[in-house]
Amino acid sequence: MKVKRFDFNFKPLQMDISLATQGSVPDKQNYDADADEYTPDYTLTPLIIQPAINRLDKDEILTPGSVNQNLANIRWYEIINGTRTQILSENTNYEMTLSGGNAGRIKVKKNAQPQIPITLEFYAEYTDTRTNQIIVIQRTYQIRCTNATTYQPVLILDTPDQTIYNPLKDQAVQVIHASLRVGESECPAANRIFVWEKFRDDNTWTVIGTDTSLDYDVTVSNDTASLTINRSLMGDDLYIRCRAKYSKSGNPASVSLTAASPERITSFKRRIPKFEYEIAGIPTNIPAGILKIAPEAKVWDVNGAIANFDAVLMPIWYSATNRASGSLTFNQVGHGKNPTLPTKAMDDVLGGVFGLEIIDCGPACAWEDRDGYLIEDGDGYLLLI
Repeated sequence: MKVKRFDFNFKPLQMDISLATQGSVPDKQNYDADADEYTPDYTLTPLIIQPAINRLDKDEILTPGSVNQNLANIRWYEIINGTRTQILSENTNYEMTLSGGNAGRIKVKKNAQPQIPITLEFYAEYTDTRTNQIIVIQRTYQIRCTNATTYQPVLILDTPDQTIYNPLKDQAVQVIHASLRVGESECPAANRIFVWEKFRDDNTWTVIGTDTSLDYDVTVSNDTASLTINRSLMGDDLYIRCRAKYSKSGNPASVSLTAASPERITSFKRRIPKFEYEIAGIPTNIPAGILKIAPEAKVWDVNGAIANFDAVLMPIWYSATNRASGSLTFNQVGHGKNPTLPTKAMDDVLGGVFGLEIIDCGPACAWEDRDGYLIEDGDGYLLLI
């Protein structure tokens, strides 16, 4: 018996993970020592935190969308002053939802101590049904309480917590400006320093510039008050944390960053919305003796035609000899928006077929060899592909 083996090579699932509050109760508290009151008081009106776990299958086998209902081994941990404790069902300070569309939701029914934040760590597992691979999901969420009897600096970024970057339409360069407010006034520049950090592949935050070879997509201004991001170089996503060193006496360089330091986290995700494409520029009938044709690929989305799509998307062209019956055998004959394609596959009687496929070239990333070393040119600059 002769056999032929077919193996499936699935692309990794793209998981979009976020933790966000539900309802009108904010995740930051104020404590008035004079009145001994919390605003808001979570013992009266709980804080609700909802994980949102979404999948995107680039092979288009699994439908995109929420997979909260498919999560397993859901757990929450409470971290206070470095002590990590699992939250069990009998803990009356919390209420967890472990199944259904809101799986992972937690209600917080306790107040944080002033200047001592509560860090909640979410853990769950999701099984990729195509490969039976278990994907571990972990994220942290911090609840802070400030002392309302004195003004505490508040860090503000002029960008949302999450930004979707569409490389077909959006500008690649974005500048984020940081602001530190003390009460209703802007903190003087002499009293603060902003520290910008990236979330690395080893699941740690490190200061931008620590690894200069891999920080080619971000630049911190000389006064540390802004960060410039080239989103076309960031890969599939980028997580940025900004923290502030504040000194009322005007010596912020002497201040050490702690869990109580003002901070904001923002993320950027590369995502190309659904688009359509077609073949243009080919006549209905190709005259005999024509050796080449020059078709054109056209791409559009809900907003209309996309002019320079080939900077991000790659048109791949195929041709096949037509047959009276049976399946056709396509071979790649060209690529690009306006290629010149040979007609040699066309049969003198039955004709031929030309095909077009549009693929995402993907984000530009650093190039490394099989040993994990980054490849540079003769001037020491990284090569991106």
